[in-house]
Amino acid sequence: MNSNIFKWARIILGLFLIVYALNQFLHFLPTSYGQMPEDSMYFIDASAMYLPYLYILEILIGLLLVLNKWTPFIVIVLFPLSLSFLIFNMTNNDISKFWPALVVAFLNIMLLMNNSKKYKPLFS
Repeated sequence: MNSNIFKWARIILGLFLIVYALNQFLHFLPTSYGQMPEDSMYFIDASAMYLPYLYILEILIGLLLVLNKWTPFIVIVLFPLSLSFLIFNMTNNDISKFWPALVVAFLNIMLLMNNSKKYKPLFS
């Protein structure tokens, strides 16, 4: 594939993470999580004290992706976060609102596949 596609995928993913995380602190975009199942609310309540650290990590990851620093490492670190983001949104009973998680997971998997040759030594 064209390397320009992966460059733009990396930049878009980085900007998406930065904007999403900054929005959690500055509230410049409207957010509505809608009606969540009770178990989801318990999870959010239990993990609420760690969420600011997660958002700071997302800003850092987004900046590193935009600047193209440590991209293969960052993409691997981001994969469990994007996968849990996708699973959490898919199980929230509102399929129409999980498109951001789907975009993040798609871009992350695309970048993982692009860097797959760099991961071969990890699995040999």
